[in-house]
Amino acid sequence: MKNIQDIVPTLRIAHHYKFYESSNEGNRYGYCYAFHLFDGGQGTVTVGSKRYPVRRGSLFYIPPTHIHGFQSSHEDPLSSYNIYCELWTNHPMQTKQHVAYNTAQIDSQYLTTLMPCDELEHFPSVVQIQQHPRLVDLFIHITRVYSENGLYKNEIAASLLYGWILEFHQICRSAQPFDPRIQRIIEKMESHSWNQDDEIDWQHQSGLQKTHFYNLFKQMTGLSPKAYLLKIKMRRAAATLLESNRSITDISLYLGYASIHYFTKQFTAYFGVSPTQFRNRH
Repeated sequence: MKNIQDIVPTLRIAHHYKFYESSNEGNRYGYCYAFHLFDGGQGTVTVGSKRYPVRRGSLFYIPPTHIHGFQSSHEDPLSSYNIYCELWTNHPMQTKQHVAYNTAQIDSQYLTTLMPCDELEHFPSVVQIQQHPRLVDLFIHITRVYSENGLYKNEIAASLLYGWILEFHQICRSAQPFDPRIQRIIEKMESHSWNQDDEIDWQHQSGLQKTHFYNLFKQMTGLSPKAYLLKIKMRRAAATLLESNRSITDISLYLGYASIHYFTKQFTAYFGVSPTQFRNRH
């Protein structure tokens, strides 16, 4: 029995795809491991006998030999970043064949190497990963690296995919709950919309009762809304201090603070040093 850290990923194909032509592209048979990260549109994905709704940030895992299909809206077609890969060999097949569109014409010579791995077998078919922006960004980066004609693109993409799969495994084990009402508030916080809103506004926008809102928010993020917003502000403050020569006053105003003194107090409590000391040390 293999462990997840034993994988040796290599990419067979990776790209961004938009479902232009048909609302139902039919079922297909997978020759290799597939990951699909949806970034837009409306529709469903069928894996085996189950059909799952698609939302922005839906990550689908489809193992080899699994019959699956995509059903996309005509009015708002699905789009996704797709990675098809081998996981168990240093010598990948020299082919781009990743699926059989006619299940009556399956050619076993294109089937990837399969190994027993309990951790892979327990990967869920779909996970919402919007609350893990680093994982989303890395997945997109892998597809872009592979799609370009850079030196060592295959080796770079494969190395990044190895780390991505291990981190995805950690997220699957943590089994954090997902609620789209809370996710909308998180996305608003991340988009720098907090100058106009406060915690009461977020709770009302979620449509949840106060206690339920706070409980769900903490379950998804591990933090209260106030603490999560502070984390966002401090992360942006640190990045701005390191990546620009903007004054401390200007940064505090940019982050929505009415007083530079309160900003400095919060920053110092968070990082253990003042903004000026933080900038000078780095």
